[in-house]
Amino acid sequence: MTNLRRNTTAALFGAIAFVVMFVCGIPLLPNAPFLQYEPSGMMILTATVLLGPAGGVLACFLKDVMCMLIAGSNIFGVTSDFINTAVFAMVAGMIIRRGAGLQNHLFGYLAGTIAGTIIMIPVNLVVLQLEFGMTPEAIMGLMLPAILPFNLLKGLCNGLLYHLAGRPIAKVLKLQQVVNAA
Repeated sequence: MTNLRRNTTAALFGAIAFVVMFVCGIPLLPNAPFLQYEPSGMMILTATVLLGPAGGVLACFLKDVMCMLIAGSNIFGVTSDFINTAVFAMVAGMIIRRGAGLQNHLFGYLAGTIAGTIIMIPVNLVVLQLEFGMTPEAIMGLMLPAILPFNLLKGLCNGLLYHLAGRPIAKVLKLQQVVNAA
């Protein structure tokens, strides 16, 4: 696949992910309704599986740039979303690309979810302090009841949605030769 074709396809996935992000936001935790889940990570994982890590990261970057420029999201939320989604998709996607078996996919979803959740601990310590002036103690007080469960659920939901919708989309695109695996 040429770089132009990969970048164009990544841009298309990024645009679709932006629309999904813009339209579908739901709170996952009753004790933290400000943490909204939106399933754009499934599209980014699909892009990563089809286009490789660089294509997935590009799609994620473009989605978050559009989110900031069009939807007016702030730099803190966009940066947090980019880091979490890119880490999840890169880890899960690289594992999934190694083999088509169910066990491989499940391991990819789990590893991506854990990696995305762990990276958000230091990210939240920095971002929440810069954005809201929260103390590290206050941020750590949110970790167990809100931030960690949210990121775990977010990753697991993205893995489940990829399994239910992203895999069939990827298969159709490969069969129609819209994309060739990178």
